[in-house]
Amino acid sequence: MWYIYTMAYDSAMKRKEIHLQEFKEILVGGKTFAGLAEEPLSVEEVKKYPFICLEMGTATYRFYHEWMLTHGIELVPDIEAATTDQILPLVKSELGLAFLPETMARDAIQKGEIVSLPLRDQVPERYVCMVYDSKRIMSTAAQKLKKILLEELSAI
Repeated sequence: MWYIYTMAYDSAMKRKEIHLQEFKEILVGGKTFAGLAEEPLSVEEVKKYPFICLEMGTATYRFYHEWMLTHGIELVPDIEAATTDQILPLVKSELGLAFLPETMARDAIQKGEIVSLPLRDQVPERYVCMVYDSKRIMSTAAQKLKKILLEELSAI
């Protein structure tokens, strides 16, 4: 059995984790939040505005919940989305601020549909990871996928 996801898998079982790609997330808002881009915001200031996040139970929710707790803030989203691709339309509709992978937000920022909002507090780096149980035998298909991903990784 193997998984590909965006955070370290939290389990008591011994699993092998390989970072496939680092990605950066940025804080974004709709055009009506453009005034917030004038000065970097603290995490405490972000809390004052409607906030959009992935739903509870996701790795991203846990990531931001833990990160905000280190700043003394509890994560209480106003809107929870089931998938990351649902967040961008919500931001474009002026429903709140959200963290999105920079690559996902770039086009909408360049088109002026949303704005990037600077933060005083650095969001920790995240990774897309491949995780597998080294004690279990992989299927042929899983072995092939692992080989392809690792070849792609070494070619970068």
